[in-house]
Amino acid sequence: MSRESERELTREHSAESDDGSETASTDRADVDSAAGSFLEVEQELDAMVEGMQVRGQAIDVERVPAYDVPEGFPYEIWTDDALALTLELAETQGKTVTTYFAWPGKGADERLGKLLQLREIPIDRFADLHGEDILLQVENGHFVPVLPEEEQRGDARAYWGILAGLFPSVLIAVAGIFNVGGFLFTPTFVLLWLLATFVVLPLSTYYDAWNLRTTTNWRGGPLFWATLAMIPGLNVVSSAAYLILRQNAEPII
Repeated sequence: MSRESERELTREHSAESDDGSETASTDRADVDSAAGSFLEVEQELDAMVEGMQVRGQAIDVERVPAYDVPEGFPYEIWTDDALALTLELAETQGKTVTTYFAWPGKGADERLGKLLQLREIPIDRFADLHGEDILLQVENGHFVPVLPEEEQRGDARAYWGILAGLFPSVLIAVAGIFNVGGFLFTPTFVLLWLLATFVVLPLSTYYDAWNLRTTTNWRGGPLFWATLAMIPGLNVVSSAAYLILRQNAEPII
């Protein structure tokens, strides 16, 4: 065999090897891509843990046929049409979800009514939800708004009543620590303390707790915390604990 023939065979063998390497690289890339897709799906499913809560911004609302509501949606849609509310989830790269309500006009949807009431939006102007920030929760694999079990009650202004009602007791505790409490025990101060401890603090706690329970994801008992607020000494600790829980509560809207 001539040298020229040997060189030709070498070139052909090299070309076949290169082609094989390219095919193998392509196959590996396909496998890696498929694995990546599986991981993305896994992560997305793992993220939708039952009961998980996340905020979403309402970006679209439309009327759709009731049969478009996904099977397994946790709430019954009894009307022929449904109101579809699309939200963009916070802290995601444009991920959107859609939740559904019975179409207003043919029997009130209690969930939609509560959601609109929280923003003081009339039932016939539900499009005003656009741009609103709403707390969502995963139920049966679907994102639905977190809503209070009761009608809105209480008063947010009662928070200031808690601080005012707690002040005399805190003042006594601080004075006791520094042994300078003699000037506090005057008839006027004692009367103020009694009024703050047995009237202002428990009533303010009760009304504020109801407002918290019906506007946030907090599910504590208003009567329980109001009762603790009436017990001298313990009310300082319980009120401090309540205020911490209050601070951590997530507004529904």
